[in-house]
Amino acid sequence: MTAPGALAAQQNNEQQEARSQQPPTNERRALDPLTREEQAVAERIARNDGRVKQLLGESGVRLVSARPVLLKPEGGSPEKLDLNLRQVEVVLFHPQREVGARVVVNLQRSGVVDVQQLASRQVPMTADDLADATQLALKDAEVLRMLGPAAQSFRPQTADREAASENQVSGLPVRSTDPADPCSKHRCMDLHFRRGTDFLSEPVVVVDLTARHVYVERRKSR
Repeated sequence: MTAPGALAAQQNNEQQEARSQQPPTNERRALDPLTREEQAVAERIARNDGRVKQLLGESGVRLVSARPVLLKPEGGSPEKLDLNLRQVEVVLFHPQREVGARVVVNLQRSGVVDVQQLASRQVPMTADDLADATQLALKDAEVLRMLGPAAQSFRPQTADREAASENQVSGLPVRSTDPADPCSKHRCMDLHFRRGTDFLSEPVVVVDLTARHVYVERRKSR
């Protein structure tokens, strides 16, 4: 049997060996996947930038995405690309203000390279939007009537199978081409309700996240 002290020393040695096999931050290539630490640092730098605070405020701001990018220097040629420069594109969104920001962060210099304002329709939808849409739908009387007694057991779809509910809600972004349709300008999501592996034929729900309105399609009786 291994003594507790020896086991702890062995685990410590294994952790140090694993860390030694990871390239240092300054040796990572431009498009290497972000580590959790790099993502956290990039998000913090982006949120603390004065231009971002002016656009989005400081509270209620959501992280939409963070990914490494390789950008051509302004006026430069592709041959001048620095393959060791760690830059991260951070997309943030404030749902109440209906405005987003694309922020490019230079990790080596711990600074912001560029900030661009994004209209709400330019910001990809995330699990947060699905959660908001589901919450709004499950407050609608018509949706509750159609789902019946099990209505409140429906949960937003999750990638975690162990935490997944039997009754799930998935969603797809909706963009209308009809100028008279609010979803031509607003952030809208089409919701699909599922029990186990079976999708329900109703309710058919579109949630306007901008106006916080629920549209329920009522099927015509035959």
